[in-house]
Amino acid sequence: MSKRYDTIVIGAGIAGVSTAFWLQKAKESVLLIDRKGLLSGASGAAGAFLSPRLGKGGALQKITNDAYRFALDFYKKEAPEGFFQKGLARIPKNEEDAEKFFSLYEPHIDVRYRRCESGDLPFIDKNAMRYGAFCFDHSAFVDPMTVAKKLTERLDTAWGIDAKPVFKDSLWHIGGYKSSKIVLATGAQQLPVTIPYIKIGGVWGERVDVRSEADIPMTLHRQISVSANVGGIVRIGATHVREDEGSEIERVNRLIVDAIELVPSLADQRIVRILAGHRSSVSDHFPLIGAVADYDLAKKLLKSPSKSVKPENSSIPSLNGCYIITGFGGRGFVFGPMMGKILAEKITESAILSPEISADRYLLRALRKNGQMR
Repeated sequence: MSKRYDTIVIGAGIAGVSTAFWLQKAKESVLLIDRKGLLSGASGAAGAFLSPRLGKGGALQKITNDAYRFALDFYKKEAPEGFFQKGLARIPKNEEDAEKFFSLYEPHIDVRYRRCESGDLPFIDKNAMRYGAFCFDHSAFVDPMTVAKKLTERLDTAWGIDAKPVFKDSLWHIGGYKSSKIVLATGAQQLPVTIPYIKIGGVWGERVDVRSEADIPMTLHRQISVSANVGGIVRIGATHVREDEGSEIERVNRLIVDAIELVPSLADQRIVRILAGHRSSVSDHFPLIGAVADYDLAKKLLKSPSKSVKPENSSIPSLNGCYIITGFGGRGFVFGPMMGKILAEKITESAILSPEISADRYLLRALRKNGQMR
């Protein structure tokens, strides 16, 4: 007999892990499944740097930095053994970049920071620090697998399942399991449920871990990221590849060269491992979470005049207890905890989501583009 759960979460990256964690906290019976295993995709290869977003203000910066603050507190509390609060220096890469930092970005920084000069960070190449830096002493990074194992230690999990959800008799059936609700947390992989109005893109990236005696007390970001040295291991990452940009070894060598230019003492480095994965992305760069709409029914119901229909409107028909969480780009470990909690509250309490992150925004865009709504 099939085992029944309240919710099955499909995909065991940080998005799925976080959602399953919060659903269980809300007393849901949850099963977390994945085709390969825990953090088998981009999350397992992530640098997992927790850093604030710089910019000119706006909704994306606010949401990102709210998630950043939430993530710092979350990992410190829930997985302290995998949390390394070493601070971060954000360093302009050239004069033009420095102008943006200090004239455009600085007025909109909404987290605690200080200006750093070359003498403050003597382990960094002086030429690299000639424009100074913003230092965020509260920033951190996490060890992805340590965190994921901690967050899933009380969850039911099943690996090796190529999810092909079938909805029948008012339940979702996946392999030998069934549930009233499913969450699609499959990252850049093809969605296991057809959603015509959502297109998930991907950004390929590599991270290289090296062994070194270099004294690097804090994480650095200047085009690439170089982690603080913890236990003789430094993480260097990550590449961002949308099109063919040469071989992996060429990209990894470039990462190492750039890291040594930033921290000359890394010349003693020896490669320990190379990790790679495909990060999920969507066109407007905001996280994408919420209920999946029944597209065919929406086309019939949401006809003009429909300008008043906004994301999370009660007139939008949902698809049989199907939800989605994706589109974190290169900030999965920043967005995961807060977005997972928000989605869990949507599922268990029918919470209304912010329109910037609601999956409904893509439904309404598709209907308007196709002339369905005016």
